[in-house]
Order: sequence, then structure tokens, then C-alpha cells
Amino acid sequence: MGLEIKILGPWEITANGEPAVLAGQRRVGVLTRLALSAGKPVPAEQLLAQVWGESTATTAGKQLHIVVSKLRGLLSPHQDDEIIATVSGGYQLNLPRERIDAHLFSLLARRARAARAQGEIATADGLFHQALDLWRGDALAGMTASWAQVESDRLEEERLTTLEDHVDLRLAAGDHHGAVPVLTAHVKANPLRERPRAQLMLALYRASRPSEALDVYRETRRIMADELGIEPGAALRRLQQAVLRRDPALDLGPPAQRATLTKPVIPTELPADIQAFTARATEIAWLHRTLTDTRPGLPAIAAVHGPGGVGKSALATHVAHAVADRFADGVLYVDLRAATAGLQPLPPFEALARLLRSLGLDGAAIPPTLDEAAARYRSLTSTRNLLIVLDDALDAGQVRPLIPAGPSCAVIITSRRIMASLDSTSHLRLTGLDRADATALFLRIADSSRVHGEPEAVQQIVQQCGALPLALRISAERLAARPDRALSCLADQLTDPDRRLDALEHADLAIRDSIAVSFQHLLSEPAGHDACHAFLMLGLLETSIHTVAGTSALTGWPEHRAEVALNHLLDASLLEPAGPDRYRMHDLIRLHAREQAARHLLGPVRAATACSTTTWSG
Repeated sequence: MGLEIKILGPWEITANGEPAVLAGQRRVGVLTRLALSAGKPVPAEQLLAQVWGESTATTAGKQLHIVVSKLRGLLSPHQDDEIIATVSGGYQLNLPRERIDAHLFSLLARRARAARAQGEIATADGLFHQALDLWRGDALAGMTASWAQVESDRLEEERLTTLEDHVDLRLAAGDHHGAVPVLTAHVKANPLRERPRAQLMLALYRASRPSEALDVYRETRRIMADELGIEPGAALRRLQQAVLRRDPALDLGPPAQRATLTKPVIPTELPADIQAFTARATEIAWLHRTLTDTRPGLPAIAAVHGPGGVGKSALATHVAHAVADRFADGVLYVDLRAATAGLQPLPPFEALARLLRSLGLDGAAIPPTLDEAAARYRSLTSTRNLLIVLDDALDAGQVRPLIPAGPSCAVIITSRRIMASLDSTSHLRLTGLDRADATALFLRIADSSRVHGEPEAVQQIVQQCGALPLALRISAERLAARPDRALSCLADQLTDPDRRLDALEHADLAIRDSIAVSFQHLLSEPAGHDACHAFLMLGLLETSIHTVAGTSALTGWPEHRAEVALNHLLDASLLEPAGPDRYRMHDLIRLHAREQAARHLLGPVRAATACSTTTWSG
């Protein structure tokens, strides 16, 4: 949960849900002033003038520096980035605005009004409730400085306006009986506000209490004459006349035309979490930070890329389950099918149509073209708080129309290719597990009574699976399917290069198919011919490390052409970086490349390559 600052009531700061002690009036004042402008610089002169007031002694600047230093010491253990940054001429609080209740209140209120304008009445009602429930008393209660009183008055006016907007929504939905006690208390606390008095009159009239509605008008007229020396406004006078003549315009519309406060279904579309999920603590922490990192006007986008079988989807699903409760409007999930054997990647329009249906549009309401559907999607997501998982993406072109517009949304993308051209995206390259974590994963998903009896076979299996979670899972499932066989039988099959890919198949899972999809995508790309040819040639070598010079010699191409082909394979996750100007091919991928070379390369080419392995390996 991290740090949260609460000023809509008595001042409070919490760290991971627990109260944090912050002593000193000036420390509280500085932090509050920075919190009210979170994400924006606050000049030091303004802090001194507002927090130190008239006592701006020559040492005040040094005192401010000390206060900021103390605040950093208190807050930094709960925030990875520099919590209070020194900027030109002042300081800036680097805390997501949603972690400060005043900003969260404003955001929820804006989203509620936008949802109401789009006819999403139940969503708007829920957002209004969330916003108003954040208030615990008077804003900045206990802070007596003049600037704090100004801010308190501003926030209170915002609260009253939001409360009245919510009442309008409730009255339109026919909740006049429930609105009467709320409005009665509101009018008593704010006797000179005409809008809630008009709302109370309407609510009483619709509740078949017209005489009481007229009593409200008479009381309003008396108070305004006594306090301000004026008559009620024109709108209130017109309402009084409408009540007197029982104007049908005051009646609630027929049921078919009324808004409804029925709560919408919140989508929760994630696949089941992986019970045996193991390790990846660093990657999980990175995803958590990225998904909760708010930038003004932009959704948080985390793109995870890596080779097939490395566990991208499992990581995304696991983290999405962990953070799902932070997204009030739900979690959407789309399998984009870019690495599903036998299926074409999902066209962007079809993926967009699925997302729009999840957001409540029926088939007839979905616009007919990609551009129109994308515009409607941006409109629907602009005020929502959604987590969207785009699993198994092909490229940025497939994903770009699926990015939501709302700054309170977050997106997880998994793909084999890095989404380098996708704006405002944070990237994580996922690699295989280390030996210890790979062993731990295998032990979690295999039959414990069997693995403990053959520790050497376990280590052989883990080694030959090359730290790929998919290969480890297939191995464990094969063992579960044949309880009569010793682990050493599978270990022997995996140790034989000619049998390893066959051994890594079970039911609908196959390492060979996972690798083949990436190769097929390369074959279908106009610029992928050289990369495919280089892939096949490299598969014939006994080494897993390759260089530009070695590939140039192997293929007979100039070095710049060989480098382009290698980088194309790197983008497709058929190679991985192995240091400056060096590339590594995973052993399982190399075995598949060798199989494909036997199919696609002429015999003399294969023979010549085999004879020159040492020279071409670089």
C-alpha cells in the first residue's frame, strides 16, 4: 500500500496501512503544502512564507532544508524513489496523487461526473460514494495557518458541490425518499446555499409531502431576508410556483426513462493464478512499481518481453491477481494469440470489440471501423480505473489501439518482441530462472515423494530444461502421467539431443510448437528472410554464442547484413544478448533450429557448415 497522506479530516499519514508518527508543526505544514501540489514544484519562498509566516528569519532557509531532510528520513524507507526531490528554486513531492485523499477525491468526483454524462448511472453513483466516503471531518482539521484555512475552504466547497451533484443523480433515479434526510442535514449545516434547498423541496414534493416542500421555501425566504436582506433566487421562486400548481414537470419520468442505481457488474476476467508460481521477486516488485506509477494524463504501461516458455504470461497473471483490488472498475484480459500454435494473431479490431463488450457495449453499439471503435474505447476508459492485461501480443501495431486513455488505468503487455515503439511504456526483459529457482519450481509442481528419491535425476531434468518454466512444467506433467516410470528415464531422454524436444511434449504443451511460432512469424515478414536463413545456419553449429563476424563468415554476407539478421532474431526472442556484440541461442531453440535446417537447407550447405563450425562460431 505504501505511503498515504490524508488531509480530508484530521491530518494523518500512514505507511502500509499503519499510522506513521510525524512530530512538529512545521514538518506537518511543509509536507501538507507539498502534498497539495504533489507532482509539481513548490517554490521555497512559498513554503517559507506560508509555513514560517512572519518569522522569516535569516535562518529560515536553513530551517526549511533541515525540515525537508527530516521528512526524507521518515518517508524514504516506504518509497523507492526520492520522495521529496530538490527542484529548481524549491521542492517537489513525488508521491502518486491517488495516495493523497484530497487528490483522490477530486479524481473520483471527475470520473463520477464523466460517467453520469455518458449515461453510466450506476458507475457514477458508486464513484460519488467512494469520493464522499473519503471525508473524515473538516479538511486540514487542527491546522490554523491562514493558507491552510484557504485550502480547507476550497476543499469544503468542492465537497459540497460533489454532494449536491450526487443528490441530483439520486433524484433522477427516483431515490427521493433516501435523499430527504441527507438534504435536511445538508441544509441545516449550510443554510444559505440555495441549491440543496431546491433539491430538498423537489425530494419532498416527489415523496408526496408538498406542504413540507413549501415550508422549506418559506424558511429559506426568512433566513435570506434576515441574513442577507435579499429574496430567494429566481430558480427557487419558480420551483415554489411549480409546487403550488403541482406542475407535472416536477414528477419523476416513467420507469423506462429513469436512471438506475443498480450496481454494474465489475469485470474480473483474469485466468486463474498459478499456484506453483516460484521466485521472480525482483520482477514482481518492478511490475508493482510500474503499475502504480502515475504520470499526469497517462495510464501506467508495463511491457514484459522474452522468449517463449519463459513465464511471461504466468508472471503477468500472478501480479495482476495481486493488484486487482486497486482497480475499482475491474480487470480486463485479452489473449492476443501471437504465439498460439495453429492460430493467427487476434486482429486489433476483434480484440477491441472484445474489450468494448466487456465494458458494457452490445454488438450493435460497437462502431464498425477500427478507428471509430478505438475512439469509443478511449472515451469509455478515459475516466475509469481499470487494469488491462494484453497477453501474448505480436507487435506494437496490434497493441496500440488497445491502450486505454484514462490516467487511472494500467496495462500489462506480454510479448516475445520488445514494444520499443509504444510510447510511455516501461519495459522488462524476462529471462530464464537461475538453477536454484528452476529446481525449486520443479520440486513444487512434481510429486514430492518421487523427486526426493532421485535427486540426481532431478538435477539432470532441471539442467536439460534450460531454466525454462514451460519445459519444467511439461516434464513434471509427463512424470505425473507415468507414475510407474523412474525420473531417470525422463532424464535420459532429455540428455539425448535427438530426443529432447520429443520428450518435452505432453497433451497440448510442446516446446517445439512454442519455438516454431516465432520462426513462422519471421517467415511471414518481408524483412525476415535473412533472419530465418541465419537462424537455420546457426542451428547447425555446436556453439550457443554467436558474433557478427562469425555469422558473416557463416552466411557469406557483409557484416552489416549479418548484424541486421542477428538483431532481427534478437527482437523475435530467438536469440538473447550475451554481452557486447555477442548473442546467445538457447539450447532448446538451437535444437529446433537444427531440425528446421534439416528440412529447409540443402545437404551440401549443411555439410559445409558442419565442417567449418570452429571458423564460423567466431
